Amino acid sequence: MKLRYIALHMNDLSGYNDLFRIKFNEHSRFISNYLSIHVRKLKFETDNTFKMISVIPSQKKEAITFQILAENVINATVPFDPKKYEEMGEIEKYEYYLALLEEGYRICAQHKNIPLDELIRLNQQFRDGGYKNEWIHKRKVFKDLGLDITLYCCFTSSEFRLRMGVVNRESKKEFLSGTVLVTPPYEVSYEYLFKDIVYDQDSHSIIITDYFNRPKFIFLINDIFNKRFKFEIIDYKLETEEQ
Repeated sequence: MKLRYIALHMNDLSGYNDLFRIKFNEHSRFISNYLSIHVRKLKFETDNTFKMISVIPSQKKEAITFQILAENVINATVPFDPKKYEEMGEIEKYEYYLALLEEGYRICAQHKNIPLDELIRLNQQFRDGGYKNEWIHKRKVFKDLGLDITLYCCFTSSEFRLRMGVVNRESKKEFLSGTVLVTPPYEVSYEYLFKDIVYDQDSHSIIITDYFNRPKFIFLINDIFNKRFKFEIIDYKLETEEQ
């Protein structure tokens, strides 16, 4: 079993009210996402009892504990200072998240073999990168159209954004770009909404498909070549049994 997930998550055992926990988890989620993506690249083999390290900020100052609360998850509970947190600016909060994670890592390392040095290195990598969680989801070459099309993802403390860029293969210059999708900063808000980029000859359109390979965002070729960032969104209703 490999280590696949890192989570900084304030649960209902933290002692804080629902609104505070929701805002904290929403604001910090992009860091957990970044670290989870990069920890998988380590391909670290655990002792087969966990694939996630979860760090739980708590209201209790003495709350420094290690537990296995769920299958395949090890948890470290760390003390959290809400007053200090509320007075912080954006970057200070990001640094506080990283500090909480590192405290949690060290607690877990006392009980389990984890790649402590590598986890701290990933925190530094995130810091050195300007606290950004950005990546290329897909790049497709359409030689017959003379186009390269790329989907860019940007996950921040306030939102997830999907952007599409279109490059002229001859000039190598991007001549059209725009935002396709903006959602709240949670993976469940966006992860099923896009997957691939395909060209449909019948409709003369570029299509971004969803997770189930269904057309989701449709761009007419004519609009693209005329530098009009326009698209149609296809919504799929849940199928229900006939009564």
